[in-house]
Amino acid sequence: MKVLVISGTPKKEGLCDSFVSTAHAAASEAGASSEIIRLADMKLKKCEMCGDGWGICFGEHKCLHGDEDGFNELQIKIKKADAFVYVSPVYWGEISEDFKIFLDKLRRCQATKQWDERDKEISFLENKPSIIVVSAGGGGGGIVNTLNEMDRAISHMHGASWSGQNAGVFDYIAVNRWNQDYKRNALRAAVIHMVKLNKDK
Repeated sequence: MKVLVISGTPKKEGLCDSFVSTAHAAASEAGASSEIIRLADMKLKKCEMCGDGWGICFGEHKCLHGDEDGFNELQIKIKKADAFVYVSPVYWGEISEDFKIFLDKLRRCQATKQWDERDKEISFLENKPSIIVVSAGGGGGGIVNTLNEMDRAISHMHGASWSGQNAGVFDYIAVNRWNQDYKRNALRAAVIHMVKLNKDK
């Protein structure tokens, strides 16, 4: 089983990144292979809404600029993955800028498959479980909005519907400075349990 840990934090240390490391270690502990995708390192190009908003992302389900910035290669990794852990800091009550660019591009490529009668391929997120982690510094505000933002995007790509096969959003982990110790334990337990339920599918 392959787990992708997709990180939206630009920092490689600190509160949010510690949860990236926790998810990665927990997946390995549970017997899955695990890879960390650091979106800040990729320098993804923002969606340019090619073709009046529906470019080849609709017709071919890939990004026109995705070979340049690595997004199309990332989509291949998403297709091959069996489960996901999405980790984003809370910036101004929302997901990070890097995560927003990633979700905008992915949503245009994957959510559009449901309307494309020529292509019977399902979304790369469909029937795969995921865990959403949001980490708020400062006063700890904006967590609920950020969780909803990520959940809505995943739902658009059919990655949030519970189908009875342990797919969908497996858990939501809301982190702040005061609860980080027991939430780190909760994330570890959630990842291990998600892998356990899904690795023999």
